[in-house]
Amino acid sequence: MRVVWAFPGQGSQRKDMGAGLFDRHPGTLARADAVLGRSVRELAADQAALRDTRVLQPVLYTIGALTYLDRAAREPQPDCMIGHSLGEYTALYASGALDFETGLRLVVARAEIMGRASGGGMLAVVGLDVERLREVMRREGADDIDVANHNSPVQTVLSGPEDSVRALAPVLRREGAGKCVLLHISVAAHSRYMAEAADELGAVLDTVTFHEPRVPVVSNVTARPHRADRIALRLREHMCRGVRWWDSLAHLVEQGVTELVELGPGSVLTKLWETARTELAPPRGGQDRAGRTAPEPEAAPGPGPGPGAGGDDAAAAGPRTRTAAPGRRRAPVLPERLGSARFRERYGTELAWIVSGTGDGAVGDEVCRAARTAGLAACTDPVPGAPRQESLVRAGRDGWGIGLRPGADADAQVTALLAHEVRYVEVGHPYGPDAALVRFRFTGAHRRPGGAPVAVRHVVARVTGPDQAAAFLRPPAPALLAELVGTGALSAREADVARELPVASDLAVQHPGGWHDGGADACQLLPAVAALATRSPGPEPVHVGLCGVVGTPEQAATAFALGAAFLVSTSLTACAPEARLADPLKDTLASAGDDDVTWAPTERHATLGVLARVVRRGTLFPARAGLLYRLLREHRYFADVPEPRRRHVEEHLLGGPATEAPADARADGRPRTADVFRRYARETALRTPAGDPLRPLDHQLPCDPDLTHFNRAAAGTPLAAWTARTPAAVAGHLLTNAAELLTDRAPERAETRP
Repeated sequence: MRVVWAFPGQGSQRKDMGAGLFDRHPGTLARADAVLGRSVRELAADQAALRDTRVLQPVLYTIGALTYLDRAAREPQPDCMIGHSLGEYTALYASGALDFETGLRLVVARAEIMGRASGGGMLAVVGLDVERLREVMRREGADDIDVANHNSPVQTVLSGPEDSVRALAPVLRREGAGKCVLLHISVAAHSRYMAEAADELGAVLDTVTFHEPRVPVVSNVTARPHRADRIALRLREHMCRGVRWWDSLAHLVEQGVTELVELGPGSVLTKLWETARTELAPPRGGQDRAGRTAPEPEAAPGPGPGPGAGGDDAAAAGPRTRTAAPGRRRAPVLPERLGSARFRERYGTELAWIVSGTGDGAVGDEVCRAARTAGLAACTDPVPGAPRQESLVRAGRDGWGIGLRPGADADAQVTALLAHEVRYVEVGHPYGPDAALVRFRFTGAHRRPGGAPVAVRHVVARVTGPDQAAAFLRPPAPALLAELVGTGALSAREADVARELPVASDLAVQHPGGWHDGGADACQLLPAVAALATRSPGPEPVHVGLCGVVGTPEQAATAFALGAAFLVSTSLTACAPEARLADPLKDTLASAGDDDVTWAPTERHATLGVLARVVRRGTLFPARAGLLYRLLREHRYFADVPEPRRRHVEEHLLGGPATEAPADARADGRPRTADVFRRYARETALRTPAGDPLRPLDHQLPCDPDLTHFNRAAAGTPLAAWTARTPAAVAGHLLTNAAELLTDRAPERAETRP
């Protein structure tokens, strides 16, 4: 038998709570009195004082802690712990993640911050399942209200502006809600409206050192156990994201928990557990719990920022009933389960998602920091020359990757990456691996005690076809390894391990699917490349995902149904608030449709005829680049271009004679047309440190399909504005809704109730 101890939150208070506990634990009570400067015993008996959340929260925390001490003196520790909203602080104390006084001070700060908030309201809704509730909210245009707290299949709490919440209540009653209760709370707790409060609490949390819990504590935010290095982040998010109680109970059932013991006043959590055991426990016959997880986490209606919300009072809202057809249920899907679990483990993420860019420098440290904070993998855009020292330090310390560009300076880049312990890179080498990339991948490679080869660094390679994928799925060429050993770039032992491993750890199939825009698209190529990856050498799998093509929940669901192990956002990331693009360029990207995008040659691989998708609205770049490319194909040397056309290029595209640029000059003094083209393409891609184009008339602005797809789907919703498109909001919206679609499409399975 596996047991969980559960700590209730605000709303569980009752008269005479704490009776007997105060006398049995006078020492802890005295420490609480010292922190608060008032008697907890007296406050607990003062019903008028308890109406103030600044009083109630510290009192409930203290009583929960005393209840824990009482129980722990009589019984062994449980298998895990959980707390409902405020109760999570008590659970973290009980698990040893922080001491009693530190926990109490955090609760006091939380209560003070929440006590200053106002203008919000919360509505507990009983009798409507979540899907129906969200449908009604969308129809009514209630996009300023967040789905709050998912306590059971038919008990949900909404949070938002008080007037909006009040106006929605009669609508929900007409739609069949058996109960709509306005909670006695003046804040929109656990919603987007608490973002400033979350930042204020975050400053307090940053002063606290959390320890690894002795007993696993399930987080309200992730419905998975806390990790010490992320507790502060999760408690900050806890202020403005929903209490995923039903998902948490489902996780406990899946882990084999059979008994919940409620430590605190009331029995609300016990009743919710009984519902979960009835709905989620496996049928008779002893089948395992692998497919018996909870419904997907609830997000804000429509493609908004995604966090749900729920107050501490939410769990006490009413009866728990099930309206689904008896005897059948769907196999639920969670966003955290989409893609490959081993991929998430490899990159230390909670979601199978990489935040990246289009290679134009828009995605830098700030985007990566926001992505890692949200539990996503991230890679900066590659930049000419070695990345900045500060970027390398942060990437190595905080665990994001660096985009590695092929070229003459690639080896210098790798030297810097290795010096700062950067763990992975993202590459787009069209000809396959080069010496610098192989050096990065296999520096530090060794064998485990049993002899299995292992590389400690990873390469995510963007590929556009099976041949390119195959080049990365093979071990390095023997001649290349011999050269690296000869120059001392790799040791003989590292090269020996490299002979048994693929160069790429993972492959991202990107659009277009060939060397031109008419090739097979990424979704068509995914199964073929995935089949190749299954035959790659080495003990570890090579994961295959999609890059730059997924911009709607439907596309995300389809990608995972096709077997994608992960997804990569590119242009969609480039217009994030943290991206290094000027606001007018972000405005252009956020409003771009398919008709605003065209194919044009760019600097990289232009002589091979490779085209890239770029924005054509507001820029002459596609037309001018197309002209230069045609000249490149017709004339090897720029001097051979007819004089009128040559003069036009020099005056309007180059701003001066082609021969004036030393980089373009050749030994014979005759610049090639390809060099002129590269010079123009390079200059049109340059931007100021503030993200403004250096050439406003013909600036180059890449735009992958993920962005235009997302723009179309997000029209008329809060995510239509790029200011709302944080990495967390975009990934959360797409994956949460993809999980919902996959759940809805899953076949219902008959089962026998115990």
